[in-house]
Amino acid sequence: MRKIILALIVLCITLPAQAALASEYQNPKDFEVMVRFIKEHPRVLSSLQSIDFENYTVNFAPHCKAEFGRKKIFNLWGRPGPAPPLEFKESNCDVNEW
Repeated sequence: MRKIILALIVLCITLPAQAALASEYQNPKDFEVMVRFIKEHPRVLSSLQSIDFENYTVNFAPHCKAEFGRKKIFNLWGRPGPAPPLEFKESNCDVNEW
């Protein structure tokens, strides 16, 4: 009986582990979103300086930054899934006009 209870306790402790989409699948999707944004905004494209993939930012023009992020979604406990899509959040400069 003790072995069964111990096994149930161990099982309950390990259940909350979250799984995420492997970076080899998620990174290309995130990169596509940022590149599509750059292509859709001529000012950003013509003055592009760098893409900071770690912080999800696109640096363009002098001192301009476009930031990307994910919407917060509610997942039922123990039901992991893929990350929400990356989307444009804000920029400290106008991305449409010079």
